[in-house]
Amino acid sequence: MSKTKLILISLGVALFALLLVYSYIYKKEKELLSLATPVKVVVAAKDVPEGTALDESFVEIVEIPKNFVQPGALSEVAEVLDRETAVPLLKGAQILDSLFRPAGDQGVARKIPADKRAYSIAVNDVSAVAGLVKPGDFVDVVVTAQTGSVQQGRPVADNTLSRVLLQNVLVLAVNQQSTVGGGSRTTPRQAAEGGLASGVVSGAEVGDGAEHLRTLTLALSVQDVQRVALGQEIGSLSVALRSSWQKAEQALPLANVTAQDVLGTEKTVVPRSRPVWTEFRGSEAFQVQ
Repeated sequence: MSKTKLILISLGVALFALLLVYSYIYKKEKELLSLATPVKVVVAAKDVPEGTALDESFVEIVEIPKNFVQPGALSEVAEVLDRETAVPLLKGAQILDSLFRPAGDQGVARKIPADKRAYSIAVNDVSAVAGLVKPGDFVDVVVTAQTGSVQQGRPVADNTLSRVLLQNVLVLAVNQQSTVGGGSRTTPRQAAEGGLASGVVSGAEVGDGAEHLRTLTLALSVQDVQRVALGQEIGSLSVALRSSWQKAEQALPLANVTAQDVLGTEKTVVPRSRPVWTEFRGSEAFQVQ
């Protein structure tokens, strides 16, 4: 083989090796540049105590190299708003999705509209629509009471009346469950005035069965709390479940409904007597109505 051919072969091998080295260096350089590419992440703008509901003042957007972005880091401020921190955060710390409390663990207070109060009423399977009422539903509250007079120091009932006490009331919780599986059961069109139906978040399924139904916690104004508290003392409360497709509307002017109206008579209607049972206290028995 001539010397010229050997030189050409050597040059070819050297050129091929040079191309391989260049390709390797280019690939590594590209990988390094990719890791150094700035990425936007949400960080704490100041020290944040545990249990804080974040707003815009607590966070900011910064750019850091992709290689230093922690797994689960959030990139949009909207993803952290109104979420409650499970641990303290230091200024400059990246905001991770795992640093927040689960929605179902944030308590009912986070779901109460700013101008409302949470108030519970006692119910059963009949007065609460067979236990079909769930957190996030809207209901009307009905009070039924007896009227009459006091004779010889004892109340004597002569009539019974019913009244729609409140309309379009948000249910915050059923018993101690403030969440329901499958998300909110309300539509955006039915958000009550000042309501926070979107705050009712998805979570564990509320226990079903009439035997589990004891209380409904409602979002009420301070004045409505007084009315419902009095309603529970003077009579019995029940609720009527509203349609999810019904638009929010002003409360309808509804009159009291008396027993005469229901029966279509002007005669005096005798209220049904309450059931009687025997209560034993030690060796003594008492008849209770």
